[in-house]
Amino acid sequence: MTLSQRLKRARRSLSVAAAGARMLRSTGLIGAVPPLAFARYLRDLRVHGYSGPFSIPHLHALADPLRPAVVAGDVRLSYGELDARINRLAHGLHRLGVGPGDRVAMLLRNGHEYVELNAAYGHLGAMGVQIGYRLKPKEVAYILENSGAKALVFHAGYADVVEEALAESGRPPREACIAAPGPVEEGVPLARASGFPSYEELLRAGDPDAPPTVRGGGFGGVMVYTSGTTGRAKGAKRDFRRTGLEPVLNFMASIPIRHDERHLVTCPLYHSAAPAFVALTFIVGGCIVIVDHFDPPSILRTIERERITSSMMVPTMYNRLLQVGLGEIRKRDLSSLRWLISGAAPLPTELARQIEEAFGPILYNFYGATETGFVTLAKPGEHTARPGTIGRLVGGNEARLLGGDGREVAIGEVGELYVRNAMLVDGYHGNDEATRAAQREGFFSVGDLARRDADGYFYLADRKHDMVISGGVNIYPFEIEQRLHQHPAVLDAAVVGVPDAEWGESLAAFVVLRDGKACGADELKQFVAAELADYKRPRQVLFVDTLPRTPTGKVLKRELRARLATAYTESG
Repeated sequence: MTLSQRLKRARRSLSVAAAGARMLRSTGLIGAVPPLAFARYLRDLRVHGYSGPFSIPHLHALADPLRPAVVAGDVRLSYGELDARINRLAHGLHRLGVGPGDRVAMLLRNGHEYVELNAAYGHLGAMGVQIGYRLKPKEVAYILENSGAKALVFHAGYADVVEEALAESGRPPREACIAAPGPVEEGVPLARASGFPSYEELLRAGDPDAPPTVRGGGFGGVMVYTSGTTGRAKGAKRDFRRTGLEPVLNFMASIPIRHDERHLVTCPLYHSAAPAFVALTFIVGGCIVIVDHFDPPSILRTIERERITSSMMVPTMYNRLLQVGLGEIRKRDLSSLRWLISGAAPLPTELARQIEEAFGPILYNFYGATETGFVTLAKPGEHTARPGTIGRLVGGNEARLLGGDGREVAIGEVGELYVRNAMLVDGYHGNDEATRAAQREGFFSVGDLARRDADGYFYLADRKHDMVISGGVNIYPFEIEQRLHQHPAVLDAAVVGVPDAEWGESLAAFVVLRDGKACGADELKQFVAAELADYKRPRQVLFVDTLPRTPTGKVLKRELRARLATAYTESG
């Protein structure tokens, strides 16, 4: 190793240590874990093979075994109980043949099983494969086959989907498919999972005191299949043994997360954002409260009843939450809330203003991706003071905005956002072509376009594949969507490009109106033109009941383009 490389490594180590110290001070963890518990934890790391991020619940179980860890429906688990269940499950998976490098697929709705599994397979050095429960059998079969899953854990109501997927893919073996009687669709009989091994039986046979000692165990990893807004999903693979902590520690030091955290989980745990905030909550020894579906009045009751201190939601959820009305929101005692955070999809500035009006100046907005982890953070007030900002870089990140020629663009100009940090995924599983296409000199892009101002604040312009070129001019639909959201009658909006014989492409806006509000297409076109250049005015405005979205709130614009190509006619 050269002197330059040694110095670079030393600087990185000092930077991580400084970030860790800031996090310990800001979260109140210093003094919260007794020295004796920490010493026992270090001993167990060595003796029992604990290692990696999955061992954190064990630390808090040693510090305070009765401390609340998980609330999911009627299930309430302390850290001591959670630790015991994780150990039992690790033994059960090990008996099924799961070991280092193997993949454990999960087809689950939100519930405590996710939390237990994510730690158990990690103890074995395995990798978790998240499968969305809305997927059809062929889609599930593709993920099972593509990932090479050795085992599958699923909620019992999806047994029919599993049966078809197994027949389609031929893996994993039936005896390695575990049925959990957790939350399922209303009215779905659990008896349909008969013939599969039981999740609870798997736990009962395991040792609660320590996970199995496995050579090469610990750390593990995760494979998340991208939401596929543009085509077939890709498996973004992250090995936790090679994942650095600096961006995570800096992110934690920048938000008011504390040792007494009670975090409400509303987003799907099979994606990336929700598990990330679960992990942050466990690091500080907090409690997660998991809800299985998003019902705004129920969410408000849960925040009040469980004394929730924080929650991460996507913009669509915040929009729905606000629809209950300020009067109803203010009837609830929500004084326990310290911070709310938005992510996973663009946050309209008008929506940010309404959230702060309803809940106070506690709204954070972050940008990141499955492939990159935490990249930028906007703090309360910044989004409305600097409309559209996603904040500044979280410490430990480097970013480049590159033009079509591969060169960095000037301040204020739009370029493709490339990120480098210690959290980058290893690439897309089995897809070297897609991995190479996303990388440049160690920087990674998921296809987002952005600009940066002179103060270092970033602003999303759009997705690269959503940009419209009309008459040779680049148009970013997100800018027009932001304007449409400012109209008092508009609840939701999405803008896409459509083929145009004269201009190459023209703009079509899909609009969802608020209940009881009326508005014409011409009025909205004029509303856009009052603030934006004429060429940004939609040629078509189509009124719809809802917009097709992924579970994390991203609009499926390919579906909107398909509607235009087939059935839709202009409303105005």
